[in-house]
Amino acid sequence: MIQPSLFQSLIELTTEAVFIVRVQAGGKEFVMEYVNPAYLRKFGVTEDSVVGKEFKDMLHVNIVNAIRIRFIECVEKGHSISFEEDFEDQSASLSELFPIKDDDGRITHVVGISKDISELKNKRDQIAASERTLQSIINSSDNVLIYMSKDSNIKYANRKAQQHAIKMFGRPFMIGDKLTDYYSDEEKTLGVEHGRILAEQKATVTHEHMVEYPDGERVWFLRRYYGVFDDSGDLSGIVIASINITNRKEQEMQIQKHLDALKEIAKIQSHEIRRPVANIIGLTDLMDFKQKTVAENEQILQYLRTSALELDQIISRIVDKTQFDGEKETE
Repeated sequence: MIQPSLFQSLIELTTEAVFIVRVQAGGKEFVMEYVNPAYLRKFGVTEDSVVGKEFKDMLHVNIVNAIRIRFIECVEKGHSISFEEDFEDQSASLSELFPIKDDDGRITHVVGISKDISELKNKRDQIAASERTLQSIINSSDNVLIYMSKDSNIKYANRKAQQHAIKMFGRPFMIGDKLTDYYSDEEKTLGVEHGRILAEQKATVTHEHMVEYPDGERVWFLRRYYGVFDDSGDLSGIVIASINITNRKEQEMQIQKHLDALKEIAKIQSHEIRRPVANIIGLTDLMDFKQKTVAENEQILQYLRTSALELDQIISRIVDKTQFDGEKETE
């Protein structure tokens, strides 16, 4: 059997504040019966100032009611409770209260342990601040960002993604829903295929696509699939980043129109324009005001006029090709 003195030695040597409180009749008032040296050091008090004192006689008036409520809760529930406390010196503690019962099952004492968690709380606050900063950065992004499980269950969607969902589907993405349920069978099949490639090749998958919203607006997106892999290298989740590339796509399509027009112009110049030019050259050689009659020369002039009109039409077509669609719309 372990001697009580051994328990007392352990409590005396621990760096955590340990205290024992006697529960007064009715379970609403409490008297401090014991505090270990760590408690005295932690709270900067003497044994005489706390032992044998009721809470109202040893605690500051601003906190006495809050402390009493914790002990009353422990007694009423009949089991241990834990809570965090912040102090004026910027320190913080994690306190646990344990009810002690007599042979009749009546709670006679409450044992408390208070552990300093100031450093842990500071780190936790720093992490929380970093998470809030990261959240703000993600939400301020113009990119649609969605994180989902490998089974397509949505785990996170940033503000831009929710705006996209509301505009596209009339409602936001719901956490836990399958992303594939929001899209057509064709898009669903493509998404599953991209997920398969990502899992097998463990490399980013890129896809360009055009979205037409119900209001008629068309937007081009560059969609990238990023894999989230566990320690075993297995795919556990997917991050989808969709970048609006409408301006770039429109510029590319405009450039392609220009190239197509230039190719058509080159074709006209190299083939069609030669025919009327050759006709005009040949007809001018045929004209002879000395040897031919007036009627013959007039006939040649008529042919020249026809070839000249044909050349004019071809030149007009070339001019039209240089007036690209974008410029026409501006006019």
